[in-house]
Amino acid sequence: MTYCPIVVDGQEFVPVVVHSPRRRTASVEIKQGKVTVRVPAGTPDLWIQGLIKQRYSWIVRHLSKQLIRQDSYQINPHDSGNVTFRGHEFPVIMRKSKARSAVCFEHECFEVNLNVHTRRPLANVIDELLQQWLVNVAEDYLIPRTFEIAKKIGLYPATVCIGNYKSMWGRCSAKGEIILNWRLMMADSAAIDYVIIHELCHLEEFNHSPFFWQKVNLHCPHYKQWRNYFKERGVWLRWR
Repeated sequence: MTYCPIVVDGQEFVPVVVHSPRRRTASVEIKQGKVTVRVPAGTPDLWIQGLIKQRYSWIVRHLSKQLIRQDSYQINPHDSGNVTFRGHEFPVIMRKSKARSAVCFEHECFEVNLNVHTRRPLANVIDELLQQWLVNVAEDYLIPRTFEIAKKIGLYPATVCIGNYKSMWGRCSAKGEIILNWRLMMADSAAIDYVIIHELCHLEEFNHSPFFWQKVNLHCPHYKQWRNYFKERGVWLRWR
């Protein structure tokens, strides 16, 4: 069944309904501009539509907040002429030449050279060049920084590597491997440290229990500030 769309600022959002045999209660989730309704298996469509209607004002309010955040932090270098790096916005200067397409960061500015023979959409090429540059910088910065913090707090990962995630900033595997999203390089240095500390603490507590957050708080007293920081900038995860 297709459910009635929710209209916010002229945009339509059609709720996605997920039925689960293990679920006993219903919930409505707003994440990355999507409305997801999770219900027990066999829940009647009419009841689900009633739930959406009942929560309509709440859904609109939260979608509106996400749209505002999306507009504030959207990464679109081709149109905006800037990109975020280490918590600050820097201008992107684009030029064409016969040299290969490449990016360099000098004098507080990203210089993007586009080969004159490029036939692909320039916005896509610029995104890919900047993203690859950030991946390279992430490898040079995030991995050593993780081991530096690990030594300081006494929690040592088996390995550290760079990942490309669409819905998370980092993860810690059961084998003790920490993987950090290259998009972290857009964040403030202290915010990056929070994510690293968060994942290192999972080496001892592989959950999000109160005890886990106590450990995070021990090494990062302002962790709530940085949790909100990344929540506000969730749109960065969709830059791809």
